[in-house]
Amino acid sequence: MDRIEAMFSGTPYLVAEDDVSVARFTVVQERSERSREKSISVQERIAAEGQELFEPYVRAIRSRLVAESNKIEGYDWTHAQVNEVALTYKELLEAPVGSLMQAVRQDSRVYEALGLYKAHEIADEWARASERPYEYEIRSLHELITFGEAYAGRYKQVENKIGGTSLRTAAPWDVGLHMRELCDWWQGCDVNPALEATILHAWLTHIHPFEDGNGRMARLLANMSLARNGFPPLLVRSQVDRGQYYDALARSDDGDILPLYDLFVKILNRTVRLMSRPDYVKEIIKDRLLSTVRDRYALWKPLPDQFFRALSLELKSRGWSVLLQGNPDLGSFALLAECDPEGNSWFGKVVDGERVPKWLLWYGFNSEALSDLAGAVTSYPSIFVSVRDRDPQALHPYRPLQVGEGGIEEIVLRPLEGKTALIRSGYDLREVDIATAASLVADDLIT
Repeated sequence: MDRIEAMFSGTPYLVAEDDVSVARFTVVQERSERSREKSISVQERIAAEGQELFEPYVRAIRSRLVAESNKIEGYDWTHAQVNEVALTYKELLEAPVGSLMQAVRQDSRVYEALGLYKAHEIADEWARASERPYEYEIRSLHELITFGEAYAGRYKQVENKIGGTSLRTAAPWDVGLHMRELCDWWQGCDVNPALEATILHAWLTHIHPFEDGNGRMARLLANMSLARNGFPPLLVRSQVDRGQYYDALARSDDGDILPLYDLFVKILNRTVRLMSRPDYVKEIIKDRLLSTVRDRYALWKPLPDQFFRALSLELKSRGWSVLLQGNPDLGSFALLAECDPEGNSWFGKVVDGERVPKWLLWYGFNSEALSDLAGAVTSYPSIFVSVRDRDPQALHPYRPLQVGEGGIEEIVLRPLEGKTALIRSGYDLREVDIATAASLVADDLIT
């Protein structure tokens, strides 16, 4: 335990001292190291595929990072749109930063993409030089991201709050001190790079030093930390990871860094799995990644939305509600079809009339029990049911149903079937339509 405590020296974070938490931390550390080793191997293979592909590949990857980071903050960009804008303004991106700022300052929509894109370029350059930025350099990156705003590159002048939480961030007069503490720790830290990125992200987000742009800055700096050490990009996907990401961040605000570290390593492993595909580079460049499952995904994609709406109405009539957390994107859908747990994600949190979380619905691959009952693995993800863990020291806020607790455990939505939903309760399997499935699930969760 002393060795683990030493890793967090100088930070506001810790790992609980119970055996379960220590064991889980050790597992995440080991997964992180395996992810790094595989990433280095895969990236060496990618580099050997030909320099003529390198520029469009880097642009495609960076476009995905920018689009997803912007979407998490509510800016409506697709990675294809970012890629197109980056290609259109290629010469400006290669010019001095001041030229870029002046050229697009009148078009705030374009700058939403280009400012963050250029910041990622600069961060990548620093990463290749194995440099960690100082406090003033972090402010300069923020100015680049939010150029044109009165607060660009300046610490906040008034207290701010993170929407949807009661968290009190650092007071304006304390921001400078906290940022110097963070940067001093970063300059001298010597911990697992994925843990370094997690602490950096959580710490900056908790301080919330800027009036706006804190989330984008935190993800940018985390990616810089990872890039210095051979890791793949940390692509936090707005559609897939948002719910679990915010939940883990909330726990880090209480000092528990493990849930966020666990999530980040899972995201990195997911990216490495996709990068390992033989034609990954060409598929990324041509935006045809996983094209063989795209048609199946297109057929399935409307069903979770239909189920969510039906479940929302059923729960509302009973005084409860469900909070949407996200749905698998194409990459996660493909991983789940291959029974790969790196595709797991959260679907919805069910809360009672007092808005207290009670249940979690989450995506995973089909269980062995369902496969036995159905006669085969389906081509579509399962939605599993977990219950809120009442133990305040629990590693995860939700736990699987235990033997004897009964109830609905697994739902599969299948397009082009007469009865769209498969519902499994123990070793009982039913085929029903989506409306009936929503009614059965709502009744089951409440009673």
